[in-house]
Amino acid sequence: MKIHILGIAGTFMSGIAILAKQKGHDVTGSDLANYDPIKSVLEKNNINVIIGHRIKDVKDKDLIIIGNVMSRGITVVEYILKNKINFTSGPKWLYENILKDKKVIAVSGTHGKTTTTSMIVHIMNKNKLNPSYLIGGDPVGNTPSVKLTKSEYFVIEADEYDTAFFDKQSKFMHYSPYILLINNIEFDHADIFQDIGDIIRTFHNLIRLIPSDGKVIINKNDSNIKKLIKIGCWSKIITIDEKKTNGDLNLIKGKKYTLSVKNKRYKLPGHMIGEHNYLNATAAIAVGCQLKINVNKQINSLETFRGVQKRMEYIGQVNGTKIYDDFAHHPTAIKLSIEGIMSKHKNQKLLTIFLPNSNSMNLGTHDSKLLSSLNKSRDVLIVTKSKRLKKLLENNIKISVIESQSQIGHYLQNNNEYDTILILSNKSTKDIIKSIRNE
Repeated sequence: MKIHILGIAGTFMSGIAILAKQKGHDVTGSDLANYDPIKSVLEKNNINVIIGHRIKDVKDKDLIIIGNVMSRGITVVEYILKNKINFTSGPKWLYENILKDKKVIAVSGTHGKTTTTSMIVHIMNKNKLNPSYLIGGDPVGNTPSVKLTKSEYFVIEADEYDTAFFDKQSKFMHYSPYILLINNIEFDHADIFQDIGDIIRTFHNLIRLIPSDGKVIINKNDSNIKKLIKIGCWSKIITIDEKKTNGDLNLIKGKKYTLSVKNKRYKLPGHMIGEHNYLNATAAIAVGCQLKINVNKQINSLETFRGVQKRMEYIGQVNGTKIYDDFAHHPTAIKLSIEGIMSKHKNQKLLTIFLPNSNSMNLGTHDSKLLSSLNKSRDVLIVTKSKRLKKLLENNIKISVIESQSQIGHYLQNNNEYDTILILSNKSTKDIIKSIRNE
């Protein structure tokens, strides 16, 4: 089958392209731009990417898979609709062609999806389960972000964002999970959700699809997850507890993190950064327990887990200053990332460079919590042209505002006393890292 993908250069849709290629289809795609690392990955899989969406590229195709970046009014979309060319969404294609024959392990929640999904895949691979998977990011090392195998299991990062312009339900509604992990629930994606109640209802729609012999793994300390479960759940619930020892798995804090499972204590690997990553590890182990993988074997597996690109990724040093790159763009994630770095590098001078690029941040949804999430950093440099944000931040002595990434180098020339720099952005930070390195 000849398949063309509109909006191929995103993490999810490029993954769909690779899976379709591995299924034996002739796959092409188009997008407005195509940058590394996705560009290199698609080239490695012999998938041709056209810059720009053209009518001639869809005329002779058997199927068009349309990404959620596409909208009504785009010429090629209008042509497809007018000429009744066969089309579908990425999530729907994924279910109909792959997931319906697999036991799906879906990792959901506002924060931690990518890292937790990567941990689960790493644990399963190390214990010879060799799952199929689709991760919304690139694991550090040689592990690809997507793979199709003969395993009965498929591990997927389950995003609550909408599917396509013609399908406004969340992507994860197409996945039919056998095991559903919910890390946490907070208000985000203000461009598609009205309020936290709207998000909770969406998650409950997903829970309604879990079979009675399936599993739902939750953080029992999350107040919104409590509200979710109270509405109803028809599958077995496995709980994670990070405050007491009342869960099926318990994360115990101290100088070093330990895990309690059925009254047995286990030492967790010491190389991870931040309490949130230890909670992600606990969630991953909870999934592994449902697959009957020995806890000690899982922990040994995580000793070799190197993380995910842009998730507390250590970039290196510039003139003795340590550089980290992180995806955090929600106030809670920002706070946890800063706390994680401060815990890792105690008593060091930290500069946080923040690019508020998310839709929710641009809409002002998180304004009330933004300052408090940033205040643990010694200094903060924010790159924005937003008059609203400039007004919000103008009286904070810890925060400097610049309008362009090109100004970062100049700032650092005049402020070069930092031991550590943490970059927070949900977009590529390649140019920022170049500025820091003075390249």
